[in-house]
Amino acid sequence: MRFLLIHSPLVGPGTWRGVAAVLSSLGHECELPDLRGAAQSGEPQQFIDAARSAMTTDTGMVVGHSGAGFFLPSIAAAHAQTVRLVFVDAGMPPHEGTATANRDFIEQLRSMAVGGILPPWSSWWSDDVLTRLLPDPAQRLAIEAELPEVPLTFYETPIVIPDNWDEAPGGFVLLGESYRADLARAASLGWATVELGGGHLELVNRPDAIARALAALTSTTH
Repeated sequence: MRFLLIHSPLVGPGTWRGVAAVLSSLGHECELPDLRGAAQSGEPQQFIDAARSAMTTDTGMVVGHSGAGFFLPSIAAAHAQTVRLVFVDAGMPPHEGTATANRDFIEQLRSMAVGGILPPWSSWWSDDVLTRLLPDPAQRLAIEAELPEVPLTFYETPIVIPDNWDEAPGGFVLLGESYRADLARAASLGWATVELGGGHLELVNRPDAIARALAALTSTTH
């Protein structure tokens, strides 16, 4: 199976690097695009287009973590009949219509922006939060070094959600509790779901477990 692994607009591709390595060791192929420049453009469509450009004709699964989930249907729209979408601790967009990413937190984001630019994601929380999410100091420094500063407009600009995108097969992997409502929605659609537990960045801490869950979904995704 060929995987396209999409990182959140607020982090870098390093969050997926360990998972990609394990998937490759299991015989799968992976594309891991660096979408930070597209996120820093402030234009969601650039993020979508940059991710689309990393797809190939044999891409079988498009996987998104965290805030990348909102964009998965748009990224895979032209391949909806052949590609499976998998959300890893990620928000799912509406069934159809026009929407903005992080729409439930837009006022909080506006309060944090300085000159229209959001600070790096790690600074949104107290230091102990990131330490709990990434206990290994070397891993934490590597992830922090990749964090982009994203314009607020990235979260204020609406995109058109592909109609009925969630009627296609998909899957969901839950890590923490923040996305349990999305897991329940995925289950209601008849999708294969997996609960691994742990924190939001377990794909960095436990890449083997995440990779094996994704590999299992290649045969069970409804």
